[in-house]
Amino acid sequence: MTDAGLIMKNEDGRIRDRFHNRLMFPIRDTRGRTVAFSGREMDGSQPKYINSPQTAIFDKSGTIYGIDMAASAIRTKDMAVIVEGYMDVIMAHQYGYNNVVASMGTAITEKHINILKKLTKNIALALDPDKAGEEAMTHSVDYENTAEVEIMVVTLPADEDPDEVIKRDPKIWEAAIANAGPLAEYMVNFTASKFDLSKTTEKSKLISQLIPVIAKVQNNLRRDRWIKDAV
Repeated sequence: MTDAGLIMKNEDGRIRDRFHNRLMFPIRDTRGRTVAFSGREMDGSQPKYINSPQTAIFDKSGTIYGIDMAASAIRTKDMAVIVEGYMDVIMAHQYGYNNVVASMGTAITEKHINILKKLTKNIALALDPDKAGEEAMTHSVDYENTAEVEIMVVTLPADEDPDEVIKRDPKIWEAAIANAGPLAEYMVNFTASKFDLSKTTEKSKLISQLIPVIAKVQNNLRRDRWIKDAV
């Protein structure tokens, strides 16, 4: 149980339940085998979520939450939608959007992309527009290159998580997925929003920030799209 990360020792050597008084989310691999857990606090304690540690059967960087339940729908719809949270996945599936999975945080890895590209070449990211989400988008430029997948970005109403959007109005979620835009377009617009483009100096700063990203794009057509959006 210690090796599996279910129990742990205190500083005084006493054993305690790692997930005491937490709502449990089983994490399964592609074959539906439970390999880890995540526990959400029920009493206001911190951290909000505790995950199983890295073990012989659990590699967070190579595990996708909900993949065992979503694989068939991903193949059928030829698209995988990546969200951040467990509840986002559960609510999506509850409403019939069964091609939704989570990376258990915004740290999307090449391993995650390689698992998904066996099912589809089309991946849509529905992540929070914050610093962590921005970093995930930036890393995705590399994944488009190495994995040769098409990555789209889903824009949701401000300050709403996917599960909140779906519960409020499923049609808004459907429209957001249908209108997902290219990663290039999103990254250019998101980066541009940080600058006052009425000033020449600010435009120069924007271009300077985008050039290293565009330079990494290997596909000629995709690179042309980046340049067009930037201009």
